[in-house]
Parts: sequence; C-alpha cells; structure tokens
Amino acid sequence: MQHPDQIYGYSTIILAAAPFASQLAMANIRWIFFFPLFAFPALALMLTVGHLSKSAHVQTFRKLAPIAAGIGWALTWHIAEKLYVESLRASQLFMYIMFSIRTELSWAISCEHEYNTEYCHDFTDPNITVTSDDEFHKYPNNFWPAQEFNKYLIRHNQANIDIKLGWEPNMWYLGKSYEPVSYGFPSVPLIGAHILTWSVIYVVLTKYYDRLGDILFRVFIVVPMFLYMTVMIGMTGFGFHFTTANIFRDGLNGIKSYFPLDFWMQLAGWFRTSILVVDYSTAFTGIVLLATSRLRSGVNGLTVWILVPLMMIIPTMQTIIRLGCEGHVADLQPGYVVYASTDETVSFDLLPVCFASTSFGPVWSVCYYLAHYLYSSLGAMLVFVSFIYQSFIDDFPIVQNSPKRCIGMIALAFFLPSILLYMPEGTKVAAFFRYASQTCFVEIAIFIIIFFVYGWQRLERDVLMTTEISSRPSILEYFARPTSPVFLVLQFTIIPMLLSAKLAAIFDFLSDGSDIVRHIYYGSTFLPLPEIIRSIVGGLLVLAPVIIMLVGAALIVYQMVVKHGMTFKDTLKPSAEWMSHTSVNANKPRPHSLAYSIISRLVFRRISHRSAIFALFLFETFIGIFLTILFFMNTVPLATHMTGSRIACQYRSMMLLVFVVCQIYALFEMRKCQQYGQIQGERLSFYIGLATLQMGVMNGYMWMFGEDHMWGTDWPPLIIIGINLMIRGFCILLAIAVRAHSIEHNRPSNTREASEIDDAERGRNADDAERVDDDDDDDSPVIFDIARS
Repeated sequence: MQHPDQIYGYSTIILAAAPFASQLAMANIRWIFFFPLFAFPALALMLTVGHLSKSAHVQTFRKLAPIAAGIGWALTWHIAEKLYVESLRASQLFMYIMFSIRTELSWAISCEHEYNTEYCHDFTDPNITVTSDDEFHKYPNNFWPAQEFNKYLIRHNQANIDIKLGWEPNMWYLGKSYEPVSYGFPSVPLIGAHILTWSVIYVVLTKYYDRLGDILFRVFIVVPMFLYMTVMIGMTGFGFHFTTANIFRDGLNGIKSYFPLDFWMQLAGWFRTSILVVDYSTAFTGIVLLATSRLRSGVNGLTVWILVPLMMIIPTMQTIIRLGCEGHVADLQPGYVVYASTDETVSFDLLPVCFASTSFGPVWSVCYYLAHYLYSSLGAMLVFVSFIYQSFIDDFPIVQNSPKRCIGMIALAFFLPSILLYMPEGTKVAAFFRYASQTCFVEIAIFIIIFFVYGWQRLERDVLMTTEISSRPSILEYFARPTSPVFLVLQFTIIPMLLSAKLAAIFDFLSDGSDIVRHIYYGSTFLPLPEIIRSIVGGLLVLAPVIIMLVGAALIVYQMVVKHGMTFKDTLKPSAEWMSHTSVNANKPRPHSLAYSIISRLVFRRISHRSAIFALFLFETFIGIFLTILFFMNTVPLATHMTGSRIACQYRSMMLLVFVVCQIYALFEMRKCQQYGQIQGERLSFYIGLATLQMGVMNGYMWMFGEDHMWGTDWPPLIIIGINLMIRGFCILLAIAVRAHSIEHNRPSNTREASEIDDAERGRNADDAERVDDDDDDDSPVIFDIARS
C-alpha cells in the first residue's frame, strides 16, 4: 500500500510529463523499449538527489553547490513557458468536448458548414487527387473538414485562401511562416474555456492543496486511464484497422516548405524518439525534486521500478489509438495525409476524422477529449502552478501566510498574457515558446553539478549511509539499487549523449546552419517592435535560463567571496545543511572505485601510475590540437563571410571555443598533477568531467547524423560512437583509477576512532604539550576526513 505522500509524488511526475505523452505516442513504436533505457538511470539519479535533499528544486541546488543557486529558478522559467502555452491546448480540448456532444460529428468529415471554404472536400469524396506534376503544391491538404473546423470555427482565423503559393505541412494549424503575425480579436469561446480552466486550477489549489495528491491521482490519472481504455477497446471493435498506413509516408522527403518554429516536424526516426524520451522522463526538469520534497520522515522514497512502468501505461494506450486510427483513415481515404508533429496535429486532425467515420463516434470522441483535457492539459497545469508556487515558498517562505493571494497572483500572471494566444494567429506565439522551452542548457548544468561539482562517489556514499541497503546485497539488489553499476554506466554514456543531442537539435540542426537565428527571427514576429529589437528580445527569451543561472551564480560569488571574504572554492562546496546526513556510519563501508579495480588489473600491473598519467597527458594534447583546428575551420568562414559553407555555425564556434579553453586548463591541471612527490589525483577531477562532456557532445552529434532519417540508420556515425566510447571511456576510467589510487595512498593507514585517543598515546601531556620534540617519531592515529573520498 502506497503512502499518500508517495501517491502525490508519482502523480506529480506522471502529470508533469503528460503534455509529452501524446508526442511520444506519435514516435516510433520502439519507444516502448527505448524509454526505459534513459528513464531508469536518469530518474534513479534525481530520485536519489531528492531523497538526500528533502527540499524542492530551488533549495536543492543551492544546498548542493551554492554557485548553482540559479538553476532552480531557471527550471521555474522553463516550467512557466510550458504553463503559458499549455492553456491554449486546454481551451481547445474543452471546445472539442462540447462539439462532441451531438449525434454525429459532421464537422470533422463534411464541408456543408458555412465556415467551410470552396477548397474543402468531404472526407468521403472518392475523387480526391493530389497533383503529381508539381510536388511543391499539395491539394487538398490543409483544407480538409477537420482542419477547417479548427482553423475557422475554433480559432476564428480569417478565410484567407491562396493555394497557389507553396504549401507547408500543418499550415492549417500554424499558419503561413512567411506571413508576420497580425493581431486580431481573440476567440470568445476559447476565452470562455480559458476562464473556466484557470478557475478550476485556482479552486483546487486554494481549497484542496492538502489533498492534492489524492485529487491528482484519482481525477487526473485514474479517470483518464479508464476513458482512454474505453476508447481503445471500443474503437478496436468498431473502427481500428491496424494496417501499414502511409499517413507518414512523405516524412521529410519531397519538395515542401516547413514552418521554422515547427520544431518536431524537422526531426525524424529514432532521433525524434530519443529527444522525446528525454523530455518525457522529466528527470532534469526539477519536477522529481518537487515530488520528493513532500515525503515526510519515515515514508519510503519513490522507486523507479514503480514510476517508469506507470509512466508508460497511458502513452502505450495513446500509441495504440493513434496506430489504429491511422490505418482506419488510410483505408477509407488514401488521399488523406497527416503530417503529425505536435499533439494538436493528431488530436485536432487525425482523431476527429477517425471518430466521425466510425459507429458510436460521438461516444469515443467525448471520452477521448475529456481524458485528454484532464490528463495532458488540466492536470499538467495544476502541477506546473504548484511547481512555481513552491519556487516562491523556497525563497520567500512568507508567501505561505497568504496562499490564496500568491496562487491567485500566479494564475493572473499567466491568465492575462495568455489572451495573446487566442488571437487568430496565436499558435505562432505558442510554437515559439514551445521551441524556447526545449533548450537543454539547464539540464546539462544539472548533470555537471551532480556528477562533477558534488561528485558521483560522494553521492554514492551518501546513498549507502542514508538507506537500508545491505552491506552484502544479493545480485538482484546490487543491480537494481540506485547505485547500480549498470545505472552508472548509462549515466555516463546514454544520458550525456542524449542531452547533447537535444541541445544540438535546438541550436544546430538545420542543414544550412543558423538554426537558432531562424527560429528567433520567425518566432519574435509577434512583437510590435523594429526587427533588430525583436531579434534581441527573442534571443533573450530563448537564452533566459542561461542568464538566470549566471545571475544566480554572480550573486552567490558576490555574497560569499566579495562580501564575506570566502574563497571561490567555497561556492562549489555543499552547504552544511546538505552535509548533515553524512555522519559516519561504521556499518556502511566506504564505496570503492569500480574503475580502480578494473584498471588495476588491466593496466597498472604493466605500467606505473605516473607513466599512465603521462601517456594520458600526451593523448589529450592531441585532442586539444584537434579541437583548435576544428574551431578555426568553423570560425574562419564566419569571420570572412563565406557563403554556402555547411560547416560554419555561430553556436558551434562558441561551443568549440569553450571546449578549447577548458581543454587547455585540463592539460594544465594534469601537468600539475605529476609535478609533486605524490600524484595529486584531485587535479584530475576537472579533466574527468570535461572528457565526459566531450564524449557526450561527440556522440550526440553522431547520433543525430546517424538516426535522423525516415529511411533507416546511417551506420558510420554509430560506429564512430562506439569507437569514441571505447577510447574516451578508457581515458576516463584511467583518470578515475589514478585519482582513486592517489586518494587511497594519501589516506593514513593507522586510523582509529576518536574515543581511542588519549594523552598517553599522543606522547605528550596536555600540560606539557609544548615540550614535544618535533623530530620524534609520531605513530599516533590520525582521524581521516572521509569527505575527501
């Protein structure tokens, strides 16, 4: 039986990921096998951090490393972006519930309504043809009844028809990319649904906040699950046809234009699936820390072995619904092509047609849209508002004295600006903020803080000391616990690779370069400002999380270093509040380095540690030279304004410059490591972190090049990933082993408990301690600070 706090934690994580559940359901069916590969180690890591912290996101990173104080608020910014755009989808889903309560869904398959244009064709029209002489024009795409229903009736767009221009997939929803945003009167029905949605959020959070976990689980997870199941079972008997549908047949092929802000349309294959897996896990969004912060003392923590299967139930049902409807629609109308990129292009296009063309269609439609409204929109918005509210509680505890006022102000702060989304072309604004919320800088910063600032070995030791893990676990316990070596390997390989691939997808994906520049240019057109100012504001919106992290770090450095005279290293050390759980526990052995055990048997029997570190220094010198060459190859075309260069990109130049500078510093540290009587292994920590990130970025790019295809896998980049893993992985293992060796041999061997030390053993009396000769042999015990390990 799960404790109410645990139910709240599981529900919070599941609902926070819900907006991406339908996105994941549109991905390759193999996501079912791919998702656990990332989710198990990533969620296990963050659940461990949450268990040790007992605080939410803002305070956790401030305690973990004071210089990371801005990470919590950067995560809050990302959640705010998601909350802002989610209200548009929630309002539309509510409208679809209302329009489904009728005897037939003619609005999805028939063009007999007054809002339909002359270019609309009935879904059952047998004479639908697609022009074959000109692939740039597709007709009647973007003019099907379900698409015109959303475009003209739900969102009140003007019937501006011009099919002679080049077509764009999903233009019916996103509009034409080459036209700037024009302001118009918001849709009144959508505004009404908007008011209702935010009223429900305010009432639930102000009156039932203490029972939030129970409400989230029963109303927003259990009820939608049964509704989805009803649709799946009912449609299996009356409409589904699981055939090989060609709904996605064009993919990225053919001559067509793309809306630059339609981020997901530009991703394909396994690459798209892997990026969605990163988002759907919610591991690095701070949501996991919010979920664990309400676990009271004595309550068992959350476990990934329950969480991950729960997260997979509803997306699996949505996958079945999508596949069944694709086959059904393709059988009835082969000319109906759905270029699905976002949830809306399936929920408002494919599925209404599927429901309308089956028996008892209104029943399935009401069930689906009610489930989708509760699960993927309203429930997620409740969690997002709770997340933002908790951010203010962490930094300004006084807001707890007036929760209604604080929650009301948060709701109002999102309610009013959201009116912009309900204008006829508000979907362009939503697309821009969805793109901006995908930036992966904060996630990578979290990875660095946990693994390389605080340190994985410290974290592993903390886990062993604070949990009921046996000192002699069984094989199953050894590989299933949070400190499992399998999880550790994945945390150093798969996780940085996919985080880097997601970062590259945002900033460096388009083949003609300047991906981020194009997105900012088109996305900021909703601002009534001159173009240059628009671009600056758009860039600041995209890079706002980075700015927040830098400002937070600067404030901490000022307070600790400048104001209080502490050293810069103190800003990297965990706070005393964080270290309070690390008291010595004699029953819990100190974790040993697995890398040390492996490398000692393979390498150190043949060569010395000094020789190993010198060989590693030479190899990394060549890596530094190679990075410098790449930096100049990418920067020279930019500096000389060379055109047509596909290797030049501002983002790549900045990334390579950072890597070159860090590589020089790492080489300096490695050289200093060898210049003393004993190897100073602590100086290798910076190199270990840098090499891991370099390996992750390299593998992330290769993953993008190898899997971003509809036609299959490009194997050479994947081979490079394997070679890179073996070479750089061995270098990292070698550095970890040398560091562990130096720490082990610098540890005093005559350690005893403090209670065993008395004045006689020290060789001096407390009264005449000053008469002890410094040259006398001192074999007294030394208490070793285990924090060094």
